Amino acid sequence: MRQRIVNLVSMVWPVWLVCVGGVEAQQTFQEKPLAKLSSQEMSEWGTVALGLSPEKWKHAETEHFIVHFVRNGEKVGRFAEEQYREVREFLGDRPDLLKGRKSQVFAFFEPEDWRKFAARVQVPWAAGITRGDEFFYLAVTETKRSEAKDRTLAHEMTHLVFNRFYRGRLPLWLNEGIAEYFGQRKTSTISQFRQRMGQTEPYHLGKLLAAEKYPERPEEIQAFYAEAAIIVDFLTRTSERRQLLPKFVERVMDGRDVVEGMRLYGYQDWADFEKDYRKYRRHF
Repeated sequence: MRQRIVNLVSMVWPVWLVCVGGVEAQQTFQEKPLAKLSSQEMSEWGTVALGLSPEKWKHAETEHFIVHFVRNGEKVGRFAEEQYREVREFLGDRPDLLKGRKSQVFAFFEPEDWRKFAARVQVPWAAGITRGDEFFYLAVTETKRSEAKDRTLAHEMTHLVFNRFYRGRLPLWLNEGIAEYFGQRKTSTISQFRQRMGQTEPYHLGKLLAAEKYPERPEEIQAFYAEAAIIVDFLTRTSERRQLLPKFVERVMDGRDVVEGMRLYGYQDWADFEKDYRKYRRHF
């Protein structure tokens, strides 16, 4: 199976110019055979993905990612690197814990292949899945129209990049809140973001912060994600507060007290935080 893929790919090196700290830097997209990638290691899910229509898959590398794709791989790679830079900056330019190892992106372009994959890994409802250092998603709609800026892509890519900077278990609301915040803000203005989030029913704040599993009803799931994203917006609404987020994440990771993390922002207790948040929430 791998040999069939190798024989079908060619070598190209598009170069992008990006601005990092005011200085232009080069990001190279290198398409290459599977056997020539810097790493051929992948999970069982990755093997399943490449086993579906194996003659169609191509492969490439960027600075931080290995990209498996059918077409538009350069766009996928560019988006991944943009998301990497934005999330890393959002998290205070933390050191990358993978230290040269690359995350892997599997961009499906055939809806039927995606349905087969999602069924095989037992998540038939999903449009995108992040699992450790791998991200699988359907890059087009049923009409074959490219959705490079789709919120699902930005949301799940945020999970993938986040996993490069933190190891540990985040509270569910914060894990999904950061990803949903990026997913929404990547595809909307601040006014559109607030309007969209405000269209959902408020989710009980205490219930949200204590949640260890997702709500069961679809309307509650939507409200859960929206409320979590609004809290992240609240915690990062000024440059000074944004600088506190990485420390806040560290304080609440692995089941530690959220209230202790809130004290970073000057709140004395839960009531103090809730009062300020409720005032801010009225903007939505």
